[in-house]
Amino acid sequence: MTLTYAIGDVHGRRDLLVALLEAIRADAGSRDFRIVFLGDLIDRGPESAACVDVAIETLGTHPGSKLVLGNHEEFLLAFLDADTTTAREAALNRWLPNGGAETLRSYGFPGTGDADEVARELARTRAGQIAALRNSAWMMETERHVFVHGGIDPDLSLADQDPVTTRWIRDRFLHHSGPLPKTVVHGHTITGSALPELHSNRIALDTGAVMTGQLTCGVFDGDAAPRFLATDDRGHAINVSEIRPLDMR
Repeated sequence: MTLTYAIGDVHGRRDLLVALLEAIRADAGSRDFRIVFLGDLIDRGPESAACVDVAIETLGTHPGSKLVLGNHEEFLLAFLDADTTTAREAALNRWLPNGGAETLRSYGFPGTGDADEVARELARTRAGQIAALRNSAWMMETERHVFVHGGIDPDLSLADQDPVTTRWIRDRFLHHSGPLPKTVVHGHTITGSALPELHSNRIALDTGAVMTGQLTCGVFDGDAAPRFLATDDRGHAINVSEIRPLDMR
């Protein structure tokens, strides 16, 4: 079985991401491993552009690794893909209050400026990043788990899931207590405990990194119980340690 590390929502915290990746390499030792980024690399934090660069480098270094598109990457792509100025301005106005302003600053745009011009410059100067986002996955399956950004529609089979729903769904998925086709590993919704949470049918990994300083990854190793590594930025340096999840099963 492939050793898999699934990383929750980064939201522009490159410092936490780099520290966590270093800890993952140490944790894996001589074993091959893959990384699954569960989306929302960007927005809210100060270094979104750099986070995408780190993720792309990681995907190239560790075969089988995946970037799952998050709803915040969807904000960015919707802005770029708008087919009229009016539609682009509307997409920008949806994105900015959700962390888009911080992301644009990380790309070198201190103000919003002309929406069409910003989109053209972003597409020209960050073509590699944008291509990586367009080529990202929306779901990854293993024998026991399915990795998505937000969740799945509990009324549908995995084959019938809608990619947009998997990025945005909350209540119908989070409040579903019945069985699901596989254990769903997801981010998107910050856990109330700010810890990774084990539920009977899902594992939640968004621990609010941009606010708490705790970026979490789940470690999946065959039939072994999942383990969890998380950053802690409260000291002079960022520490990473294994932490106990909140077991809500």
